[in-house]
Order: sequence, then C-alpha cells, then structure tokens
Amino acid sequence: MTEAATYTGDLLLLLNDDGDWDINYINGQPEMTDGFDTEVMLAIFGEPDFWQNDLTNDPAEQFISEFPDLIKDANVSDKTLLDGIEALKAALQFMIDKGEAQNINVTGEFISVYGIGWIIEISRPTAETRFNINWDKGVIAVSAQAA
Repeated sequence: MTEAATYTGDLLLLLNDDGDWDINYINGQPEMTDGFDTEVMLAIFGEPDFWQNDLTNDPAEQFISEFPDLIKDANVSDKTLLDGIEALKAALQFMIDKGEAQNINVTGEFISVYGIGWIIEISRPTAETRFNINWDKGVIAVSAQAA
C-alpha cells in the first residue's frame, strides 16, 4: 500500500491492493491550502479510466497521465528516469496552459540501485512548491514543500 500525504497529514491518495488509486481522507477533509497539492497529485497519478475524468467533458480538465503505467513494471534505468521526467512534465503541462503556473521544472536522479527520485518545482503567481517523488523498490513516496 502506498500513501501520499499533505502538509496537514490528511491522506489524499491511496494505492489499493488492486493497483488503483483511491482518494481517501483521514482526520476529515483536507484544508483549503491542500487543494493545489491535491490537483498536482491527481494530475500525476490520474489514469485514462480515472473516475474524476467522467465529471467533465473538457479535455483540459481531465487527468490523464502516463506516469502510473511507466512505473508499474519498470526497472531502474536511465530510460525510466528520462521517461519519468517527460511523463511528469506532460501530466502537469495543463497548469501552464491554464495559467495556474508560470514554470514547471522536472529533474530526476538515482537515489539507490533500486530507486529513482524525481523533483518537480512549480512556480506559480502566489508561491513556489517543490514535490519529491521517490520510487524505491516499487514503492512510491511523495512529499511537498515550499521552495
């Protein structure tokens, strides 16, 4: 089971045993300040059959990411690292298109022989946020912080 937490400790995304992402809340609904983090996580982990995509007909508002498929059966390699960077950029491009962000920078590095870490820096009008996605031995850990 993989979890992605917010600043307040409310669990937002949960990878269930079937390999599907579910939204789950602990300690009530997340605070309003967690909304941006939630949007980023849904954009990264939203797949074509993601339930939220049925809520809108606007393709710009649908979360379709290649990142989940990329890491499901991948090996730690230069190709996975580079493909991950491209998949993360593509998943978040809509934020620039809609004016929610001015710049999105994605880099990656090997964190061990079993893992890759991707760093996402998002510059937006009100703040800069850095997300770290560590994929180690098939487990994802996500953290966010003000840059």
